Amino acid sequence: MPSPTRRPANPQATRKRAFGLGLALAAAVALCPVWSCAAAANATPERATASVRTPGTSCGARAPGDTRPRIGLALGGGGARGVAHISVLRKLEALHVPVDCIAGTSMGSLVGGLYASGMSVEAMEHLVLTTDWARLFDDNLERKERSFRRKQDDRDNLATLGVGVGDKGLVVSAGMLQGERILQMFERETMRASAIDDFDRLPIPFRAVATDLNSGQAVVLDHGSLAMAMRASMSIPGVFKPVEVEGRLLLDGGLADQVPVDVVRAMGADIVIAVDVGTPLAKLGNDAGMLQVVSQLTGMMITGNTRAQLATLGEGDVLIVPELGDKVATGEFEKAAEALAIGNVAADAAGPRLATLSAAPGAYARSVHRRPAVADGPPVVEFVRIENDTAYADAMLLALVPIELGKPLDIARVEHGVLRAYSLDTLATFSYEVVSEDGRTGVLFHAREKPQGPNYVQAGVSLNTDFAGRFESNLRAALLFAPLSPYGAEARVLVAIGSEPAIKGEYYHPFDVANRYLMHASAGYENPNIQVYDADGNNTSTYDVRTFGAQVKFAREFGNVGVLAIGVSRANGHANVETGDPRLPDYDFDQGNMWLDFTVDRVDSLFFPRDGYYGRLGYTISRDWLGSDDEFAQLDFDLLGAKSFGKHTLQGGAGYHTTTSGVLPVQSLFRLGGRGNLVGFRRNELTGQHYALVYGGYMYQLAKFLGRPAVVGGTLEYGNAWQRRQDMAFDDGILNASVYLGFDSWLGPMLFGYGWREHGDGLLFLEIGQPF
Repeated sequence: MPSPTRRPANPQATRKRAFGLGLALAAAVALCPVWSCAAAANATPERATASVRTPGTSCGARAPGDTRPRIGLALGGGGARGVAHISVLRKLEALHVPVDCIAGTSMGSLVGGLYASGMSVEAMEHLVLTTDWARLFDDNLERKERSFRRKQDDRDNLATLGVGVGDKGLVVSAGMLQGERILQMFERETMRASAIDDFDRLPIPFRAVATDLNSGQAVVLDHGSLAMAMRASMSIPGVFKPVEVEGRLLLDGGLADQVPVDVVRAMGADIVIAVDVGTPLAKLGNDAGMLQVVSQLTGMMITGNTRAQLATLGEGDVLIVPELGDKVATGEFEKAAEALAIGNVAADAAGPRLATLSAAPGAYARSVHRRPAVADGPPVVEFVRIENDTAYADAMLLALVPIELGKPLDIARVEHGVLRAYSLDTLATFSYEVVSEDGRTGVLFHAREKPQGPNYVQAGVSLNTDFAGRFESNLRAALLFAPLSPYGAEARVLVAIGSEPAIKGEYYHPFDVANRYLMHASAGYENPNIQVYDADGNNTSTYDVRTFGAQVKFAREFGNVGVLAIGVSRANGHANVETGDPRLPDYDFDQGNMWLDFTVDRVDSLFFPRDGYYGRLGYTISRDWLGSDDEFAQLDFDLLGAKSFGKHTLQGGAGYHTTTSGVLPVQSLFRLGGRGNLVGFRRNELTGQHYALVYGGYMYQLAKFLGRPAVVGGTLEYGNAWQRRQDMAFDDGILNASVYLGFDSWLGPMLFGYGWREHGDGLLFLEIGQPF
């Protein structure tokens, strides 16, 4: 395999540019038209290549004696409105109108690029109707797809904020989508032509139009990665991060050339069929808000360059403008079927004009037959390279995406591997493309770290109250350092303030390139409160516990699914009565434990699970030779599962925890209370040496706000805690139930509900950041 190479880029300059773009979403949209794109409406498009082509020779091959006019398509941008382009293509095929070349902007580049690469109209229709566009335009990984390490951040109640700390202070991420998922889709759907570097060698010659961020000029992409060219053309300001192509930062082409009539004409088209799906300007009043004004300014620049392009159309050209109006907005991809129908009406209306361009059936068939052939299946991979601008080892990143040389590319396996790499949550980009070098076909990966790295700020908040005098809250902040080694070592310092202050440092160290074997060590100070309740549920006393401790464990991870770990811990502390009977004794304690556990984590959420499963089986011993005051052994088992049916979700689970030998000290007692742990009790209200429970739940998704679900649900729970193992019995359980409203907010999952238990009073509860 050829040696890996690195991109000769200036990372600091790139970070500065990304930081500048992320100052504000509105500014990102507004400033481009104001300072850059004002001159772009009349700017002459330039090529993003150093190649030299004879003007007018790219628009279709010709057989000797074929003198028919060359027909080119100019497909404009418009987001979801651009789905209407597909209906125009269908009409052209039905009328036997040969298409000799295509130029597209934004969504026009997606439709045009797919068609030019050999995708059929039927396949395109199926693609736009079945694609989960909301997921495609979301870079956030589903929890199941994250690395096992990042899944544990949920347990620690930490979220990465998109902020880092560097030599010059805080560094803020641009806050826009990288477009990893949409680029993967482009790569997958253009795989048939993936090894074609020159867009004139596609079945239909093609150009994608983008805008240079630094000059405001239109940039015509005519070679390289077809998928990347399409992605660059769709880099909507304020939504997607700009794409770097051969040293240029590129934005959505609509800012400079919305309907690229001039581009397709320069390719050699004698007749241009232009399709305009742009959004018309809105009618604003005196009460228009800032974002409306910003959007209108952008729209003015786009409609301005559109008018300039359409004014160049001649009598022999055809203009098609689907009457999309306000029926399909730019971002309404869920209305793809409606856009297709509106496009079909427009194509039918243009039918008489288009029919004059029809070729005889034989001539049409010959023109289609003369198009260059593309591969029937995935290419055979002859080499793999990586352009790696990160501190991770090339071998470590490539190990996540194993590719067998000499065999056809396994696209599904590569996409899964790309998601695994992206799940490290420290990479801004991890993408791939099929390339041809010296007559050999290979896969080239691109890896870049996040601009705010490698020191990432994390934060979390937890809160719970029963509205009856008990209120606990904690604010947590952490600084994550990653990576610290070529294989991805990490360190983190965490501070918690509030009801239970803490400070902790931890170090995570993988030993092998595949991150299967690792060591995790931590040390710190914790100050939890232990509530003591009487049989009637009255809080009789509260112990203030201060603990200093350390632990180390060695583990074997199985991908991002599960982990087997063995570890030891040592701690000492002091407990004194904070509230309650002052005659209760204070005490010091020493703990020394060893444990072995196996955890499987495939649930989509620890807070509002809708799909997947979670399980843990563990065994812990505490012995004097480990430095412990008390000798005991514990067996722990937990299971959670969820399954959704549309907006409806069923949940179920069980827990069994027992002290198999010895007696647990106060600070180690099992504690119950809260949703999923006998919800009719306050948190930590029910304690014992042993406990068991089963529960079931139902949840209904009310709505989504910016991709975050709001739910209503309820639980039935049955179980108890016991002081003696021989007293554990199914008929000694306590029935609990709850109803709740929940929202997966930006502050953390929020839950408000009512809990009930038999033979007891009900209680209201509010929780933020508490796992199920």
